[in-house]
Amino acid sequence: MRVVRIAAACLLLAALAAAAGVTAVGASHHRAFTKGAAALEQRWDVMLSQGVPEASLAPLRASLGHSDYQAGWWAPVWWTQTGKPALDQLQHRSDAAWTAALAAARLKAQAPQTGWEQLMITEAQYVPADAVTAQKAWAGELQKASTPAQVELLVAAWSGNVAVARHAADYNQLNAQVSSYGGLSGLLSKADAAVSTARRDNLDAGAVPTLAATLRTQLRNGADATHAVKDLLSAMQTLRTLISLNNNVAAGLRPLMLLVDQAAAEQTTNGRSFLSQFNDIKQRLHDASLSAQLSAVGQSIATLQTAVQTELTTDQCGHSVGSGKVITLNLTLQEMIFYQDGCAVNEAPTTTGRQYLRTPAGNFHVFYKASPFTMVSPWPPGSAFWYPTGTVTWVMEFASGGYFIHDAYWEGISQYGPGSEDGGAASHGCVHIPTPVMRWAYQWTPMGTPVVITY
Repeated sequence: MRVVRIAAACLLLAALAAAAGVTAVGASHHRAFTKGAAALEQRWDVMLSQGVPEASLAPLRASLGHSDYQAGWWAPVWWTQTGKPALDQLQHRSDAAWTAALAAARLKAQAPQTGWEQLMITEAQYVPADAVTAQKAWAGELQKASTPAQVELLVAAWSGNVAVARHAADYNQLNAQVSSYGGLSGLLSKADAAVSTARRDNLDAGAVPTLAATLRTQLRNGADATHAVKDLLSAMQTLRTLISLNNNVAAGLRPLMLLVDQAAAEQTTNGRSFLSQFNDIKQRLHDASLSAQLSAVGQSIATLQTAVQTELTTDQCGHSVGSGKVITLNLTLQEMIFYQDGCAVNEAPTTTGRQYLRTPAGNFHVFYKASPFTMVSPWPPGSAFWYPTGTVTWVMEFASGGYFIHDAYWEGISQYGPGSEDGGAASHGCVHIPTPVMRWAYQWTPMGTPVVITY
């Protein structure tokens, strides 16, 4: 009986030893697999950070998570298996995911390359030189990129470079197209100036303000501004034509005014009517904003000018100013008429005395003449009326106190006429007349010639 018990004990010890050995092997297999699985998980995290999509890694993570080898170390599966084939398969699939991700990223790099090639085909001469230089480095940059993320960054940068280069090329091309305007900035500046001129002259600026604003927005946003430039150029041409027409019509206004003033100063038959018609035309010109309106005003100017000129010729003689030579001056019209035996022989727009120093009205006569003559201010420096000493070529004094008819070299021909007595060239009581007329008048006027000044 004792022998049997000893034998049984031995068998139990042997079984326990065998079980302990199997368990030790299983635990070793489990540890090795766990270490390999952790290394895989770490690799997948790195791959994710380097640009491999999570969608490519998720099946791998799922395969590992659902593996039979996720059992505890005591599980029978570990008694005879290590799980290494499963880890090797996952490594192989990981390599494939990496290769696919890198290939997909490199495939994306073809898009900016294609965009660049198309840009060079259509606008090579307008692409900035620095952009061309930068593009030549793309091949080397792509070769150095070792991860999908690095390639993706290059693709983003290159796409941006192509967009910037295209915008610059478009801008340069448009600049070349409008070089006669000074480029795009010059075109916009001229558009602004034309709009300002149109608004000052009460003209219809048309579509120019809107189109200029649209062009500015498109250039600022990098949009294709080709059509905006074309439309603005067309609208600019229309506006420039309108401004030119307005200037041409307005240019006829002053000559007409001088004729009308002459007729009114000579008191021709329709002199006062001409003044009324002129003021109406002047108002119509101010109100005109369209081409048809301006053309109608231009026709009215021509019609009135013909009528006034005809009447001045018809009514040249027969004026009741007395016999011999007489000079009249209308202060309201700022118009001087030279008569001989009742016939108007010459005329001149004038500039008379300013406020507080107005030219006197009344009947006078020329009692002093000199050529040249130095004019010295009777007012001291610091006075509002002081003027620097200066010499004029001809003077004819008609009233005591230094009231002269004389030339004024400092006054432009367009400054004479109605309103000039309140302008910057107004005299200190004398009468300015244009140099050509003063040269003639000095020789024509004898001492004692009557000078009749009225309003």
